[in-house]
Amino acid sequence: MPHADNNGIKIYYKVEGKGTPIVMLHGFEGDIKGWYRISYVDSLKKDYQLILVNLRAHGRSDKPHESEAYTMKLLTSDIIAVMDDLKLEKAHFWGYSMGGHIGFGLTKYYPERFFSFILGGISPQDVEEELQLEIDNYSKAFKGGLDTYLSYYKKLGVEITTEMKEEIDNYDFKALYGFFGADIFHGHEEHLPQLEVPILLYVGEEDGWGHYPRAVECSKIIPNIRLVSFPDQGHGVHSHKDLVLPHVIEFLNELKRA
Repeated sequence: MPHADNNGIKIYYKVEGKGTPIVMLHGFEGDIKGWYRISYVDSLKKDYQLILVNLRAHGRSDKPHESEAYTMKLLTSDIIAVMDDLKLEKAHFWGYSMGGHIGFGLTKYYPERFFSFILGGISPQDVEEELQLEIDNYSKAFKGGLDTYLSYYKKLGVEITTEMKEEIDNYDFKALYGFFGADIFHGHEEHLPQLEVPILLYVGEEDGWGHYPRAVECSKIIPNIRLVSFPDQGHGVHSHKDLVLPHVIEFLNELKRA
């Protein structure tokens, strides 16, 4: 199984297809399997080399428990370690939710390594106090392990399906809690007015994490950005391939012609 070694932390990745490379990073609690489940892999691998990466603390990547292991600098360096392992000088980057958040981190630390950024269900600004409290409650769901986690989702009225339960059984709750203990939600916007790399940013207008209004605001200060929003869609808009993928393909095709 392919792993990149980033100073002792092994990051799992998988490669599909041939062509211009796209590094693809899932959201928190996700896995590379999501890209297959939504058929993004089948739709793109004919024309692109897809590098599917597991976040540290997720899937087959290493799962350190200490919050110090989850700084934005380290999380972004995991992506570079994978690219270096494949001897890729540059690639497109596509990240959704937490993957998109780390994508904004890459625009800060490693913009020269990317042709473009496709970022979904995310915004780079500091969150409001009310939303920070919600994030804190979400974080605490992992602190108590499986029972606390299931109780959190039960209170939200979320049904845990058999498929979800199979994935949850493989969680390392201490690692996921450590992930949230790091200060990764702040300080990723000051550089954006000077960023030259093209960005496609897509969000649902009903995103419960409040990303849509912040995405509108940040689109006013980033020089080379395209904002696509979807009415009546929430944070899960990424799962609607027929809505999202045409915009992604159009964006990539325009970059080819540029």
